[in-house]
Amino acid sequence: MSTIHPNRGSMLQWRRWGFEWLSAVYIALTYGLPTALCLWLFRQTRYPIVVALGVPLLWTFSFLFIAGLLSLPHRFAVTAGKFFRDLNEPAYFHRRLHGLCWTMIYYNKPAYFVCLSIPFLKRMTFRLFGYRGSMNFTVYPDTWIRDLPLLQFEDGVYVSNRATLGTNIVLSNGCLLVDRITLKQKVLIGHLAILGPGVFADVGSEVGIGAVIGIRSKLGPGSYIGGHSDIDNIVRVGRDVVVGPKSYVGPGAVLADGLKLPRGSVIPPRTKPSTFAHAGSVVNAEDQSLSCHENLAEHFLPPTVEAVDD
Repeated sequence: MSTIHPNRGSMLQWRRWGFEWLSAVYIALTYGLPTALCLWLFRQTRYPIVVALGVPLLWTFSFLFIAGLLSLPHRFAVTAGKFFRDLNEPAYFHRRLHGLCWTMIYYNKPAYFVCLSIPFLKRMTFRLFGYRGSMNFTVYPDTWIRDLPLLQFEDGVYVSNRATLGTNIVLSNGCLLVDRITLKQKVLIGHLAILGPGVFADVGSEVGIGAVIGIRSKLGPGSYIGGHSDIDNIVRVGRDVVVGPKSYVGPGAVLADGLKLPRGSVIPPRTKPSTFAHAGSVVNAEDQSLSCHENLAEHFLPPTVEAVDD
């Protein structure tokens, strides 16, 4: 990934002013043009009641289309990498404007709700903002997503209410870390779950309620991360692994295929437990009574849950 370093000697104040003025213009156009169009139709028609019935949909379509259109010149800047958070840096300047166009939609909840409810509007909006994955996915108006060119969803992906797909995070050194998030077929992300930049979730994997998946971690096919668990950065979770609720897996750990961890497990950084007995030495004291796979399967394996599209 590329890194953009600050060049203090060439900072140009006009770029900051340009961002402020462009932001004002973009907001005025995105909200003003649909409103002006609807008012003009009211003045022109002999049947204002008919126009009134279609105004909400017309205004929403125009709003979504204009916001997406204004984002197009800035889409090239939405790439993976580490960027200095300074408007005098061209990449960050254009990234902020692309983000402005998207957040105008995201925070206009009625329009965004209509967008997600009508397939044509959903496809038009997401494609304009650079999303190129499958359109057969479910997100909600309060699901946090951004950097659409860096999102890759396959068929059947379900991302619950108030989940966060964090394609970017702010670092304490003044930089912004950006990376893509990939969710393969039938991945289920639970309510209030958080995914960091660079997360890869393979086919059929599931992230439970309130769980956290750290930067550049990978979930194998059919894996299950229990509710309120914390999977730290650069963790590799193998095929059909089960991590019990409220567990912690340290950075750089590798969980072997088929491993089953009970509730409250603690896996230290950079370890590679391959069996329950191996992992048992680092399980919290409250779960030491579990000494066999039968008890583990009986008490901690998650039930099969079918994702239902509301």
